[in-house]
Amino acid sequence: MRNDGKLDPTNRRLLALLKEHGRTSASDLGRTLGLSRTAVQDRIRRLEKAGVILGYTAVVSVADDLPPVAALVSITISERPCAPVLAHLQALPEVERLFSVAGPTDAVILVRVTDTQALSALVDRISAIEHVSTATAAVVLDEYQG
Repeated sequence: MRNDGKLDPTNRRLLALLKEHGRTSASDLGRTLGLSRTAVQDRIRRLEKAGVILGYTAVVSVADDLPPVAALVSITISERPCAPVLAHLQALPEVERLFSVAGPTDAVILVRVTDTQALSALVDRISAIEHVSTATAAVVLDEYQG
Protein backbone atom coordinates (compact mmCIF):
# COMPACT_ATOMS: atom_id res chain seq x y z
CA MET A 1 0.00 0.00 0.00
CA ARG A 2 1.06 3.53 -0.61
CA ASN A 3 1.40 6.02 2.21
CA ASP A 4 -1.94 7.58 1.21
CA GLY A 5 -3.71 4.25 1.88
CA LYS A 6 -4.39 3.51 -1.78
CA LEU A 7 -3.43 0.27 -3.47
CA ASP A 8 -0.45 0.36 -5.79
CA PRO A 9 -0.50 -1.66 -9.04
CA THR A 10 1.55 -4.50 -7.50
CA ASN A 11 -0.89 -4.89 -4.60
CA ARG A 12 -3.80 -4.90 -7.06
CA ARG A 13 -2.14 -7.71 -9.03
CA LEU A 14 -1.38 -9.57 -5.79
CA LEU A 15 -5.03 -9.32 -4.69
CA ALA A 16 -6.22 -10.53 -8.10
CA LEU A 17 -3.86 -13.51 -7.92
CA LEU A 18 -4.97 -14.35 -4.36
CA LYS A 19 -8.62 -14.07 -5.34
CA GLU A 20 -8.07 -16.39 -8.30
CA HIS A 21 -5.84 -18.92 -6.50
CA GLY A 22 -5.84 -18.26 -2.77
CA ARG A 23 -3.59 -21.21 -1.95
CA THR A 24 -0.71 -20.11 -4.20
CA SER A 25 2.55 -20.04 -2.26
CA ALA A 26 4.31 -16.76 -1.52
CA SER A 27 7.25 -18.02 -3.60
CA ASP A 28 5.02 -18.63 -6.64
CA LEU A 29 3.30 -15.27 -6.15
CA GLY A 30 6.73 -13.63 -5.94
CA ARG A 31 7.86 -15.23 -9.19
CA THR A 32 4.72 -13.98 -10.95
CA LEU A 33 5.04 -10.48 -9.49
CA GLY A 34 8.83 -10.21 -9.73
CA LEU A 35 9.19 -9.99 -5.94
CA SER A 36 10.92 -12.07 -3.27
CA ARG A 37 8.92 -14.46 -1.09
CA THR A 38 9.48 -12.23 1.95
CA ALA A 39 8.35 -9.12 0.02
CA VAL A 40 5.11 -10.91 -0.91
CA GLN A 41 4.58 -12.05 2.68
CA ASP A 42 5.15 -8.49 3.90
CA ARG A 43 2.64 -7.08 1.39
CA ILE A 44 0.05 -9.69 2.41
CA ARG A 45 0.61 -8.91 6.10
CA ARG A 46 0.17 -5.17 5.47
CA LEU A 47 -2.99 -5.75 3.40
CA GLU A 48 -4.42 -7.90 6.20
CA LYS A 49 -3.52 -5.28 8.81
CA ALA A 50 -5.10 -2.51 6.71
CA GLY A 51 -8.33 -4.52 6.42
CA VAL A 52 -8.06 -4.99 2.66
CA ILE A 53 -7.72 -8.76 3.05
CA LEU A 54 -10.49 -9.70 5.44
CA GLY A 55 -10.01 -13.46 5.41
CA TYR A 56 -9.52 -16.57 3.38
CA THR A 57 -12.09 -19.06 2.24
CA ALA A 58 -12.41 -22.46 0.66
CA VAL A 59 -14.68 -22.93 -2.34
CA VAL A 60 -16.75 -26.03 -1.73
CA SER A 61 -19.74 -27.61 -3.35
CA VAL A 62 -22.90 -26.73 -1.48
CA ALA A 63 -25.44 -29.42 -0.64
CA ASP A 64 -28.57 -29.34 -2.82
CA ASP A 65 -30.77 -28.74 0.22
CA LEU A 66 -28.85 -25.58 1.25
CA PRO A 67 -28.10 -23.43 -1.81
CA PRO A 68 -26.13 -20.23 -1.30
CA VAL A 69 -28.01 -16.94 -1.17
CA ALA A 70 -27.23 -14.74 -4.17
CA ALA A 71 -27.79 -11.00 -3.99
CA LEU A 72 -27.14 -7.88 -5.98
CA VAL A 73 -25.63 -5.13 -3.84
CA SER A 74 -25.94 -1.59 -5.22
CA ILE A 75 -23.29 0.82 -3.99
CA THR A 76 -22.80 4.57 -4.15
CA ILE A 77 -19.30 5.96 -3.68
CA SER A 78 -18.67 9.44 -2.29
CA GLU A 79 -15.20 10.08 -3.72
CA ARG A 80 -13.71 10.04 -7.22
CA PRO A 81 -11.99 8.19 -8.69
CA CYS A 82 -13.95 5.10 -7.66
CA ALA A 83 -11.14 2.66 -8.51
CA PRO A 84 -9.70 2.30 -4.97
CA VAL A 85 -13.11 1.44 -3.52
CA LEU A 86 -13.85 -0.92 -6.42
CA ALA A 87 -10.53 -2.70 -5.84
CA HIS A 88 -11.42 -3.10 -2.16
CA LEU A 89 -14.86 -4.48 -3.07
CA GLN A 90 -13.44 -6.86 -5.66
CA ALA A 91 -11.13 -8.35 -3.03
CA LEU A 92 -14.04 -9.43 -0.82
CA PRO A 93 -14.34 -13.23 -0.94
CA GLU A 94 -18.14 -13.15 -1.30
CA VAL A 95 -17.98 -11.10 -4.50
CA GLU A 96 -18.66 -13.16 -7.59
CA ARG A 97 -18.95 -10.31 -10.12
CA LEU A 98 -18.44 -6.54 -9.90
CA PHE A 99 -19.91 -4.01 -12.30
CA SER A 100 -19.03 -0.32 -12.45
CA VAL A 101 -22.23 1.35 -13.66
CA ALA A 102 -23.59 4.76 -14.64
CA GLY A 103 -26.73 6.08 -13.04
CA PRO A 104 -27.92 6.53 -9.46
CA THR A 105 -25.44 3.93 -8.20
CA ASP A 106 -21.73 3.62 -8.94
CA ALA A 107 -21.34 -0.15 -8.68
CA VAL A 108 -23.38 -3.32 -8.50
CA ILE A 109 -21.86 -6.51 -7.16
CA LEU A 110 -23.18 -10.04 -7.34
CA VAL A 111 -22.44 -11.76 -4.05
CA ARG A 112 -23.04 -15.28 -2.78
CA VAL A 113 -23.36 -16.01 0.92
CA THR A 114 -24.57 -18.90 3.05
CA ASP A 115 -27.69 -17.24 4.45
CA THR A 116 -29.47 -13.92 4.96
CA GLN A 117 -27.61 -13.27 8.21
CA ALA A 118 -24.34 -13.51 6.31
CA LEU A 119 -25.76 -11.15 3.68
CA SER A 120 -26.71 -8.62 6.35
CA ALA A 121 -23.22 -8.83 7.87
CA LEU A 122 -21.64 -8.40 4.43
CA VAL A 123 -23.73 -5.30 3.67
CA ASP A 124 -22.63 -3.89 7.05
CA ARG A 125 -18.96 -4.59 6.18
CA ILE A 126 -19.36 -2.96 2.76
CA SER A 127 -21.09 0.08 4.30
CA ALA A 128 -18.13 0.51 6.67
CA ILE A 129 -15.62 0.78 3.79
CA GLU A 130 -14.24 4.30 3.53
CA HIS A 131 -16.03 6.39 0.85
CA VAL A 132 -18.96 3.96 0.50
CA SER A 133 -22.05 6.15 0.95
CA THR A 134 -24.75 3.50 0.60
CA ALA A 135 -24.98 -0.23 0.11
CA THR A 136 -28.34 -1.90 -0.46
CA ALA A 137 -28.96 -5.55 -1.20
CA ALA A 138 -31.62 -7.25 -3.31
CA VAL A 139 -31.82 -11.02 -2.89
CA VAL A 140 -31.88 -12.92 -6.19
CA LEU A 141 -35.03 -15.06 -6.26
CA ASP A 142 -34.34 -16.89 -9.51
CA GLU A 143 -31.74 -16.87 -12.26
CA TYR A 144 -32.49 -17.28 -15.95
CA GLN A 145 -29.95 -18.27 -18.58
CA GLY A 146 -30.41 -16.42 -21.87
